[in-house]
Amino acid sequence: MRARRFASQQDIERHVANGFGEGAGSSYVPWLRVQDVPSRGRSHKIQGVKVDRTHHFLSDLERYYFLICEFSEDVVDIREQYPLFPVERAQAIATAIGVRYPRYPKTTVPYVMTTDFLLTVREPDGSFKSVARTVKYRSDLVGKGSKGTLEKLDVEKRFWNSQGVDWSIVNDEFFTPDLIKNLGLLRKYSKLHRDLMKASLHVEFIECLENSREYPWTLATCLRKIANHLSISYIDAQGIFFHLIWTKALKVDLANAPLHLTAPVPNFEVFKISVQSSLKENLS
Repeated sequence: MRARRFASQQDIERHVANGFGEGAGSSYVPWLRVQDVPSRGRSHKIQGVKVDRTHHFLSDLERYYFLICEFSEDVVDIREQYPLFPVERAQAIATAIGVRYPRYPKTTVPYVMTTDFLLTVREPDGSFKSVARTVKYRSDLVGKGSKGTLEKLDVEKRFWNSQGVDWSIVNDEFFTPDLIKNLGLLRKYSKLHRDLMKASLHVEFIECLENSREYPWTLATCLRKIANHLSISYIDAQGIFFHLIWTKALKVDLANAPLHLTAPVPNFEVFKISVQSSLKENLS
């Protein structure tokens, strides 16, 4: 797809009419797509496993935060590159705090500011709320050249706070290399073949895994022995193990050590498999 033009107010209105920045869940269309923005480093288009659509990210850092949002059980919807509409409200905030509102290059058209992530999260009482998150490298927030960035962030913060939406910055100190590497691996196993999604198989798999605690095996050796016991392939045993971590049936330290098949079996805690979730999996 070609990049869109933002050269006039008519362009903005046309993009709004075409649904950009609108919708929720799988019907949401980001205001900005990868092809709409000149490369500022590594951009990504990723098919979601939590929300069934293609997500657009303009940096590695946005991708990292996306992995955490997909892994979180509390996050139920992820809308990236979310526009701050109406633009007039953002402009008024900028004027009130003495900040020059940005315009599109070589035009007088007010820029449509965006928030990196607008998330719908589930509260402990079962209700839902929206939270806005902007991801930034810490280096972009300090030193020379950071003034303009900080001014825009102040406008963004006040915009969301005026609507009662919690807003905050997430920087690169929030992530560890092992966490991102592990989540990138685990999400590949968020869904398995139907035959491998049976609750009874998962229960038996976990029993075998618990029985292996006393042996000094590598993870690969452990999974091969479990595969032989359950009469499944080694690849299937590997898939079930990673799937159980992704679905929180198994809890391991993902932030401080990489998941390597040649390493010892990681320390793990076992959580009961939800009967309701198992029924849904077996009926779907």
